[in-house]
Amino acid sequence: MSIQHAEGTGTAPRSAGTDVPGIREVTRAEIERFWEDGWVRLPRLIDPALVGSLLRRAQQLMGPNGDANEERLGFDFETSPASQSFRSPSEVDDLYERVVLSRQLGRNAALLLGRDHAQRFFDDILLVKLPLSQRQDRGQALGWHQDKNPTDRSWIYFWIPLDHVSPEQGAVRYLTGSHKLGPLWRGGRCVDLDEAYRLAPRLRSCRMSEEMSFEPGDVMAHCSWVVHGTDANVGTRARWVYRPSFLPADAVYMGVPSPTIAERGIKAFEVLDHPDFPVVYEPAAGGGAG
Repeated sequence: MSIQHAEGTGTAPRSAGTDVPGIREVTRAEIERFWEDGWVRLPRLIDPALVGSLLRRAQQLMGPNGDANEERLGFDFETSPASQSFRSPSEVDDLYERVVLSRQLGRNAALLLGRDHAQRFFDDILLVKLPLSQRQDRGQALGWHQDKNPTDRSWIYFWIPLDHVSPEQGAVRYLTGSHKLGPLWRGGRCVDLDEAYRLAPRLRSCRMSEEMSFEPGDVMAHCSWVVHGTDANVGTRARWVYRPSFLPADAVYMGVPSPTIAERGIKAFEVLDHPDFPVVYEPAAGGGAG
């Protein structure tokens, strides 16, 4: 089944690289922590008022409890038992579009990846982990995995809580430093911790991140290869999270099966030069990050 764009979006160029008030720049200490651990917590990266607006928009798309949207055949990925999802809100909501195409968020991606270089926006998704008491099929744990990508460069993923998130709601956790081990098992599949240790024994040396709570505006960032997962939502409230991803603009497609890329006419060893993957950040001059 081919993947279709949301109605009315087409392939027209998107207004990328504009400034959006309310997103700060990452610090040198945060960049160094990201490189060492493969992930970093970014307190108040986004103004809470802006996050509050994103939450209200998300509830318009998915209902106040996060479970009213129906899967859009040919467009949405199959909904996971770990969450209720809404793919590509930036294609149907102008505020989400402005955020993911903002120059500052793209610059933060570049700085965290260690090279002040042009960045492309790839995709975004809303992930609402519902309480198990409400929906057993939408609040389960998401097993340990890597966010593998089909290009020759590491990507960055921003995990953005849209509301207060406590550990019992299924906040993200990482095996710190696991990105240094490279790809560990096929297909990016999710496994339990014992299976992860069996597949990659050296993961035992990677410290598990502590359980964390988040306030609106706090953001987690991680790179492609760091192993991570979430627990089940055993709390009483839905966990609202927004996850956009970015990649270096000079990354080339390696030909790994990816309908999202291949169906846009991009061939192996070509850059992702397509309106759906716009360059959102272009530095004034080249050079190292920071």
